[in-house]
Amino acid sequence: MNGSPKEEQLTLFDSGVMSASQVLDGMNQDLRNDARTWPSLLAELVDVLADHYQDREKADPEKAMTMAQDVIVVIAHHLGGRSVYLPRDDRLKRAIRDSMIHRAFDGTNHLALARRTGLTTTQIYNIIERQRRLRQDRLQMKLPFPE
Repeated sequence: MNGSPKEEQLTLFDSGVMSASQVLDGMNQDLRNDARTWPSLLAELVDVLADHYQDREKADPEKAMTMAQDVIVVIAHHLGGRSVYLPRDDRLKRAIRDSMIHRAFDGTNHLALARRTGLTTTQIYNIIERQRRLRQDRLQMKLPFPE
């Protein structure tokens, strides 16, 4: 490195020079616990993940916080400085709902499923058809011929 000391210091933290693992290895407990070192968005994401790890994974609070910080550091290292759009989870929720409808469908209960889900019977039939095609595509290999 043939730049000024300040330029040399900045390049040390360039994602091409310092890996996410090296960043994590360099984080001591004081640094992890000092709220001033975490930008507010990252701190909020750490809190969300830590809560998830405690509630869903039954991790103790200290372990949950460490795991959450590690994940956020890796994401910040990879995406830091970029403007990133995070879509809402509507598409995922719809996919889960559709899969549940398909599993519950017994061939005759389309009306009951429509009532239970607030959808129309036509929507139920369309969901069943899409789910059948998805499952068929997963089970059968497609030939490499143009359609």
